[in-house]
Amino acid sequence: MQLAQHSRTVIDEYFASIVDLYHKNQNEPTLSYVAIKKCGEFYIVKCALTLNVSAFKIQLSHFKSDNIRAGAYNMSDLNINMCNLIEALLSGQLQTPHGVLRFVPNDAGNFAATREPFHSEGIKNQARFDVLTIFGGSTEPFLMDRRALDWELRASPTPYDSLDELASEYGVAGFSGTIMLEVLALHLAAFDFGSSISGNKAKLAILVARGLPRDDISLGYRIFDQGRVVKRSIINGLEMKWTEDGGHQRGEIELDVPSAAVIQCFANYRGITQHFGWAADDLSAQNPRRMVYSVFDQQLAILDEFISKSGGKGRDARDLEVGFSWLLWMLGFSVAHLGATPRTQEAVDLIATTPAGHFAVVECTTGLLKADQKLSLLISRAEQVRQGIVASNNKHLRVLPVIVSSRPRTELLADMGEAEKHGVLVLAREDIQAAIARTLVLPNPDKIYEEAVQKVEADKARHLPQPSYA
Repeated sequence: MQLAQHSRTVIDEYFASIVDLYHKNQNEPTLSYVAIKKCGEFYIVKCALTLNVSAFKIQLSHFKSDNIRAGAYNMSDLNINMCNLIEALLSGQLQTPHGVLRFVPNDAGNFAATREPFHSEGIKNQARFDVLTIFGGSTEPFLMDRRALDWELRASPTPYDSLDELASEYGVAGFSGTIMLEVLALHLAAFDFGSSISGNKAKLAILVARGLPRDDISLGYRIFDQGRVVKRSIINGLEMKWTEDGGHQRGEIELDVPSAAVIQCFANYRGITQHFGWAADDLSAQNPRRMVYSVFDQQLAILDEFISKSGGKGRDARDLEVGFSWLLWMLGFSVAHLGATPRTQEAVDLIATTPAGHFAVVECTTGLLKADQKLSLLISRAEQVRQGIVASNNKHLRVLPVIVSSRPRTELLADMGEAEKHGVLVLAREDIQAAIARTLVLPNPDKIYEEAVQKVEADKARHLPQPSYA
């Protein structure tokens, strides 16, 4: 079994940086996996090594049926450190308390490694996830009959509906065509969304992993007043008041701010931003569209209810369309709700435009992305819109297909790859909630649109053929 020199360098550099940043983190890494039985042995199809940043020691967890295994172990349960774990997997097998797991290379006997220091899943959560991925062989020999595996799981003493649900339970959701190990270095510090602003006082807080020196921690911030930044500064951790809170360290600081201020905060460790978020006064907003909307929906309670509904049809699905159209309007888009009336329900749900004239074609669902052919219909309808724009001699205007689900991202992973391959922007419940936070300040819809286009292009590129392992 071989590892190309480039991949070996990627792995070595990754762990060198991890040791430098995470060596004072007192929380234990965990390994999660799903494996399939073949010729009497169990072969990993996906596993994840997570550098935990909260004081959370998992209970030794294990699932086994005739042909499927899944587990989650602390490093101490495996009696091994992270680097030795990687070398064991690259050797082709890992000894666990429940027997040997095989990790196989490609047909040429090779593994490959890539690093994504700003992983897309972290970006969606406004956090820095530094991810190392090691690719092995094809998953096809093990997953060629997914239906049989799903039905086996349904009959197990601990029943699951599908292999995707089992994988999601153990934190390794999202199978691809390649066996893989992901090493997930999560953010070591986070802005505390329990921070608040009341009148001219802001109470800002930061959560950090246990063991991190407080003089290496800082909180950067930008204060917005009337749509512009009026102050930028940074607060060292030694200036904050600290408590132990739920296994984290929690630092808090109080600031004087203008009335109706909005603050963007950056949680930093050793000069590296780990996470960011927003704080605002619930009784005021700088975005006039949000302020006007809030007159009729105080604290956005109705909107929050509409985007939280999942699995339903009829009125629930229509409520999601309505709620998302309100959100787009607060973000500065012009919105046509075609799905609001029976006579146009066969059309796309929403059409949104930016001030520059670019189009978003939006389909909403309270279910999965492929339910009721939502995804395929969206792709087709977006192409019809594109052809209409070309026919009107406006080729410079772009069309972005968007599918919005009120379900959390973990439930959409099985369908997400297909959407990304076709250039469709997928917005899960977490993305909608992040968009709501953006309504606190005066929005720039053309900038939001450009960010969405760039994300779609990056997601689509990830599905291009992988480089050779040679």
